[in-house]
Amino acid sequence: MTPGLPDSPPGLPVSPPGIGDAAAKFTLAGRPTAAFIDLDTLGDNFKKYASALGPDRELAGVVKAEAYGHGARETAAAFVRAGAGWLAVATVEEGEDLRRSAVGGSVADGLPGEIRILVMSGVSPRLASRVAAADLDAVIWSAAQAEALSAAAVSVSRTARVHLKIDSGMGRLGISPGEAVDFLRRAGAMPGLEVVGLMSHLARADEDEGGPATQAQFDVVRALTEELRAASLLPPILHTANSAGGLNFPDAPGGLARAGIALYGCPPPQAPDIGLRPAMTLKSALIQVKEVTAGEAIGYGGTYRRSAPGRIAIVPIGYADGYPRLLSNRADALVRGERVPLAGRVSMDMIALDVTEAGDVAVGEEAVLIGGQGEERITFEELAARTRTISYEIMSGVGVRVPRVFCREGRVVDVRVLGGMGA
Repeated sequence: MTPGLPDSPPGLPVSPPGIGDAAAKFTLAGRPTAAFIDLDTLGDNFKKYASALGPDRELAGVVKAEAYGHGARETAAAFVRAGAGWLAVATVEEGEDLRRSAVGGSVADGLPGEIRILVMSGVSPRLASRVAAADLDAVIWSAAQAEALSAAAVSVSRTARVHLKIDSGMGRLGISPGEAVDFLRRAGAMPGLEVVGLMSHLARADEDEGGPATQAQFDVVRALTEELRAASLLPPILHTANSAGGLNFPDAPGGLARAGIALYGCPPPQAPDIGLRPAMTLKSALIQVKEVTAGEAIGYGGTYRRSAPGRIAIVPIGYADGYPRLLSNRADALVRGERVPLAGRVSMDMIALDVTEAGDVAVGEEAVLIGGQGEERITFEELAARTRTISYEIMSGVGVRVPRVFCREGRVVDVRVLGGMGA
């Protein structure tokens, strides 16, 4: 347990049903809003996805953006315990943090130093020395990157491992397939540089009508790999599949798949059901319950008014915590296992719930914003649909001031506020 967060301080209870009796007694020292992260579920999701890939492909767990809001260090450790040999991040800073957590032992059970960490989009030439120092695998797409990494590796007597990114149809990062042969010849002659991977990214693998476009990308990659093999330039590692690609397209080229959102319990809707479950529950508590009269205005702009007397409860969570303002008057929370509607606009730090139909609720009772309570569940996908966005944005947007409470085997094992803020 993090110092300063005792098991039973004064305050309001935040109890996660289904995590276990010990965790159910957990209480935050301050504001009751918290995101409970079930590390066992994360590990189980990794194992299920890896099994679905089959024995001939390896799985990289994507832990960028603080593991989609779940906490990168803790999630990485959960994936490693589940058998991960690869992790993937977006930026050099994220990769460095994982390496420091391994060396410093700040992650429960440690993060073995031999774990490969792939930096997928944030390696600029000026960061080359840091890539080499942290022993990261770098995705590259320019000669300037290759040259800088070569020089940095030579300066510290190391080898820089790189993965060349091909734009096979995404229209984002990567070189064209026609440039690959020349690029790999030049990179292969650079001292201290080892091209270990060839990769591409899928643009429409998660869409109902995305099959033809995805297969067209596969055709581009397959043609290029044959050309590179004939020229003795094909790197040993090939990877194209993302979360959707790995589940929806068993024929995706490559022996490595990079899965992100699916490992957090939000697989693409078209994918086969392999039992992936959400690992985060976002919850808070009622800090005031009050009677309101018919027609009484609630919140900014007075956009919610009951046609009859009722009861309103205030919950300390708002758009500063990543709970979107677009959910104003159009979402539910769970109180006593029942859905209750948001009453009025989402404020920066608070929302109001109409608890009239929830019974004689009282201050201190739990409110679940995302996750399960009783037989009911509010999903990331539901909130995304109500705000016309995607589950990725809702999940990764849970704010840094919301403490993450990490649970294993029914016990709270740690609490951390992301970004180093005090809890």
